[in-house]
Amino acid sequence: MNHSSLPAYAIFLLLSATLLEATQPVRWTTSEQSEFLQGEFTGVSVTSDGKLIMAPALEPLLDTEEAFIYSAVVDQGGNLYVGTGNNGKIFRINPRGQGSEWARVEDAAVYALAVDSLGRVYAGAGPGGKVYRINDRGEAEVFFDPDEKYIWALAIDRQNNLFVGTGPKGTIYKVNPQGQGDVFYDSKETHITALEWDLDGNLLAGTAPGGLLFRISSNGSPFVIYDSPLSEIKAMTVDRYGNIYAAALMRPEDPEGKSGPEPPSPAETAGNSGEVTLEISGTGEGTGLEIYKIDRENLVNLLYASDDELAFDLLIRSNGNLLVATGNKGRILSIDSRKFVTLLSESPGEQVTQLLEWEGRIYATTSNLGWVFELLSQPSSNGVYESKVRDAEMLASWGVIAWQMSNSRSRPVRVYTRSGNTRVPDQTWNDWSDAYSDAEGSQIESPPARFFQWKIEFLQGGESTALTSQRDAVESVTISYIQRNMSPQLTSLTLHPPGIALVRPAVANPAAGVALGGPDRAHIRSLPRSVRNLDGQPAQASSRRVYSAGAQGVSWTAEDPNGDDLLYSIHYRRQDEVTWNLLAEDLEETYYTIDGVSFPDGAYWVKVAVSDRASNPSAQALESEMVSQSFVIANSSPSLVLGVPQVEGTRATLEFTVQTKGSVVHQAEYS
Repeated sequence: MNHSSLPAYAIFLLLSATLLEATQPVRWTTSEQSEFLQGEFTGVSVTSDGKLIMAPALEPLLDTEEAFIYSAVVDQGGNLYVGTGNNGKIFRINPRGQGSEWARVEDAAVYALAVDSLGRVYAGAGPGGKVYRINDRGEAEVFFDPDEKYIWALAIDRQNNLFVGTGPKGTIYKVNPQGQGDVFYDSKETHITALEWDLDGNLLAGTAPGGLLFRISSNGSPFVIYDSPLSEIKAMTVDRYGNIYAAALMRPEDPEGKSGPEPPSPAETAGNSGEVTLEISGTGEGTGLEIYKIDRENLVNLLYASDDELAFDLLIRSNGNLLVATGNKGRILSIDSRKFVTLLSESPGEQVTQLLEWEGRIYATTSNLGWVFELLSQPSSNGVYESKVRDAEMLASWGVIAWQMSNSRSRPVRVYTRSGNTRVPDQTWNDWSDAYSDAEGSQIESPPARFFQWKIEFLQGGESTALTSQRDAVESVTISYIQRNMSPQLTSLTLHPPGIALVRPAVANPAAGVALGGPDRAHIRSLPRSVRNLDGQPAQASSRRVYSAGAQGVSWTAEDPNGDDLLYSIHYRRQDEVTWNLLAEDLEETYYTIDGVSFPDGAYWVKVAVSDRASNPSAQALESEMVSQSFVIANSSPSLVLGVPQVEGTRATLEFTVQTKGSVVHQAEYS
């Protein structure tokens, strides 16, 4: 978070607010990509250097009305096929964007799709573990049944042989065009999670839970390119230079990466009715993501890492930018050759599951709203960015909001604010304010509350998919606010044993002949018991204890919700008095020593008051106080009255009376 200087108008308003509301003003500036990413995006992108711009338009093509889209493929004619769950439906969208249900398999979920050179569509499903071939009329028939539970990935070579990645046995099958298949490679892993071809015609395979990336030659000879520290290779793609891009995940079921016997897979639950419910892999919170670039020499370069995201698919663009489909906020990231990451778009679905390109057109599918979108080259017609909710930690009054555009000729934006007293905005929050117009500093209209949020609405115009221009970028947004002053509180008040004085720590001076630890220990037996145990008592951080006859040490602790500077005053009164008498005021220390020698004997109380007037104007300053338990000051020596001795033989009895003024007799000696 940056704390850049405010414009002159904003400073004026901020100073005015300081005089009216007291306590210390706070500025909240959002200007870094990591800060912007905590908000919500609709038609807005954030660049790697932390600028908000218009996103490329995300045009909806088809609502499948299914919960999950697991797979997608495009044929040579530009028809897009998407596999869904939990009803085994496959949808087709033609190049004109018209789509509908096309086929259905006898299984719950279509996890993989592929198209051969003759335009025949293959679907891998689960939990039945069969591969289906679908004709032009959308009729599906079982093409290959490997006696597996899941078909996770499909790949087709130049001879139209189909390669099938399965689980939970981790086997890859090679199936000829007639549907005859054999084991191509047994990985000894649990799941084959991804298949892809490199430029030399070798099959690339990703696994779980080992997180291995294999290169397998045409004769089935394997070579591990990379052993990821994470548990699953989820997606792969290859660029025109032969570089391999791979996304690896760490799953919640396997927090240590390699220990879990079962890899991540869609969860199944079956009731008495026999109904099977499938949940998309990774719908929970992400526990780790790494994206690698592996060159033709097998050198691995980490492009991107995240602790709270999942990646479901990768797409390499002709310009070298890598697009990443992520969850759990349905975001599409763009990573350039410099490893700079741009949040390209945020979809309505919780996960972007598939990314495809056909003749320059980019398609994206989502889950937990099973939609198909096209990512257009032109910008969105409008865009809205909502900041994260700011917690002022207590009731606050809002000062000004100011924002900075990339240049003075930028297309104007509309800025709004709202406030409320729940952590998550709901119907109890105040409505969004009217739009603010002065970027140099506008007085915030939202009522005082604990929580605050702002949003920016972009007008039509902005950037394209290439993100080459940032002329209409918002670079930073700053708000000021002041917490309502709250009373400081004393949290403890301690009376130390009589005879112990609390003094400021000092450097020892050997020439003075005084030991900092207290009196000469050779005379310890002549001191009160409380002083004899002086070494064993905890010391205050800002004071030290020494013996002083008649001293009464008092210490206290206090806190202020606003973090204000505090001043203290200490008062006393005797048992027979009504009014309090001031001992000291404007103390910064949290201790004080009463010189009991100058006080008459009797029972006393002390009262400590704490005030935040050091940080607030007198009219707004607040204070609180605490009263101690009673204590006794006894400076007078006890009086002794001896009686007449009573002698009986060799035994004599002497009665005596000791009187004190309020104190207690601890010990009497005779000789």
